Amino acid sequence: MLPYLNKLEEDRKLLLQVTESLTEEQYNFIPEGFSNNIIWNLGHILVVSENILFKDSAFQRPVQEVIRQQFQRGSRPETNIDDDEIFLIRYALMQTVRFYKKAAGIGDQNGETKIQQGNFVQMISGERMEFLLFHEKIHYYRIGKLMEMVKEISSATQNLNNQ
Repeated sequence: MLPYLNKLEEDRKLLLQVTESLTEEQYNFIPEGFSNNIIWNLGHILVVSENILFKDSAFQRPVQEVIRQQFQRGSRPETNIDDDEIFLIRYALMQTVRFYKKAAGIGDQNGETKIQQGNFVQMISGERMEFLLFHEKIHYYRIGKLMEMVKEISSATQNLNNQ
């Protein structure tokens, strides 16, 4: 299980590096033809990973309910996310990986890892982790496309301002 969690951590670190210099406006920009923005994708990654790993479990979830509702499957950005909330989402992306690693126990013969909290045990299979990584890659690609559009618009705006 550790290789999956290490891959998740590595991918998220890279994602956070690439999006680090964006402004609040850029995080919240929804291009024509798109139904969401960069920060929605980051929040969605956070919420869906938790849903995949803790589906139907009685565990205390690391992500707050308010965030889960705002970024769950089928949701859309309804308001702009401010810098403080952006910081919290970015921070939570790495903290949840640390939580998953801390909660992970020793794998059994079937390649499953027990995550223990209180009296509950949740089994997380390699298949679940593979799906989680696959899902996040889809959103990394979308974020990349959104960033291209944000940069094009920023560049065009800067050119207009320089004329």
